[in-house]
Amino acid sequence: MDAGVDIFPLVGHPFDLMKKPCFDWALECAKGRRLMLIDTLRRIHVADENDGGEMAMLLGQMERIANLTGCSILFLHHTTKAAALNGQADMQQSSRGSSVLTDNIRWQAFLGGMTKEEAKEHGIPEQDRGQFVRFGIPKRNYGAPVPDVWLRRGDGGVLVTADLIDRKHIKNKLPVRVKPVAERQEW
Repeated sequence: MDAGVDIFPLVGHPFDLMKKPCFDWALECAKGRRLMLIDTLRRIHVADENDGGEMAMLLGQMERIANLTGCSILFLHHTTKAAALNGQADMQQSSRGSSVLTDNIRWQAFLGGMTKEEAKEHGIPEQDRGQFVRFGIPKRNYGAPVPDVWLRRGDGGVLVTADLIDRKHIKNKLPVRVKPVAERQEW
């Protein structure tokens, strides 16, 4: 097994993990690997995302691959438009489709854009607000809660930790700085 990363673009290729040839191919890809990243969930199935039974079967296929190979599977999925527009991307229930997609998984994270209110709290000018996103973990079955982290788009769009001041506390003369990820001991 080499230590590299293999990328298999599925763009333009019909793929459905519920079909045996696709399942077998994904199983082979997972063998000898520690992590399989799926970008996005919608690309690996043709099922109705609002149907709890169909989503349970899809997650079951991924669990089967993980159990047979020891490979963890991380998939990217979208939030609902309402959650995104209302600044609620950080909620566990903001995931698009059936609640099975959040109920039957063990770990969930989010990236949410900075809202106007958050920009004001941190003293970020409106024209720079789009450069900041918040990363958080609303669901973590096997561990203690982890605080959210602010990230800023750097060169080439790479996300780097942002050291933001929470201006709400300045009124009370208690400036609080968000620690960069490298300083967090609980990770």
